Amino acid sequence: MSAAGGSVPVIRFERQGTVGVLTLNRPESLNSLSLQAVKDLLQQIRAVGRDAAVRSLLITGAGRGFCAGWQLEASGVPGLPDESLGVRQAHLMAEHFNPVIQELHDLPIPTVAAINGVCAGAGVSIALAADIAIAADEASFVLTFAPRLGLVPDLGATWKLPRLLGWARAQAITMLGEPIRAEDATRWGMIWRNVPLAELQAMALSVARRLAGAPPGVCREVRHAYHAAQVSTLPDQLDYERLRQRVLLDSPAFGEGLRAFQEKREPDFFARTD
Repeated sequence: MSAAGGSVPVIRFERQGTVGVLTLNRPESLNSLSLQAVKDLLQQIRAVGRDAAVRSLLITGAGRGFCAGWQLEASGVPGLPDESLGVRQAHLMAEHFNPVIQELHDLPIPTVAAINGVCAGAGVSIALAADIAIAADEASFVLTFAPRLGLVPDLGATWKLPRLLGWARAQAITMLGEPIRAEDATRWGMIWRNVPLAELQAMALSVARRLAGAPPGVCREVRHAYHAAQVSTLPDQLDYERLRQRVLLDSPAFGEGLRAFQEKREPDFFARTD
């Protein structure tokens, strides 16, 4: 991926077996998102979605932070001469930022976020877009949009946070901009769990490997089912479940799972398709 000076990638990607590891790699700025970093992140997520050899994705940050959010500077950001900052940024969000969240939501493989330190602004949205979020005990989450900048959270944060934290907590942390400790984020249901920093990467990789062995596409099915439930009535959701089961019960994955159950063995969802 692109980098200043053409040497160090701002988004680093490597494979560890069937797990893809995507690292935000601007540690000198706590992995803040330059325009190039956002473009590279979007490109890499799309590439992962097309790579059949990658069965789960782990997202983390280099150095002391996960992601400090959007790099707050206008220099180097393309725009028309008479274009306001707001108009310019709205274009960038539509073309680059929002697609990052949508691509994560639509990935056919499961995703894990290993939040190793400071997670702010757009970084919070990226972390919460993962299927499973695990944070180091030292990590914190902060949204300073409103009290420091006069803005509202974006990249789906206003959709996610009330559903994860409840209305009262979501409004308070947004209006006050107070950091959320990893321990509280776990207790409030914002993330799955927090662990000592020294254990974070190993645990996140272990979780990603477990997910890599899941039936192909099932994590996306779960993700989309819970998303649909947020905007559906109970009768509509019951019908959604009925229609998805109609398809999934006829899938090779269910057939393998049923055979494994009958034969008293662990299922192998890839042996018959690789």
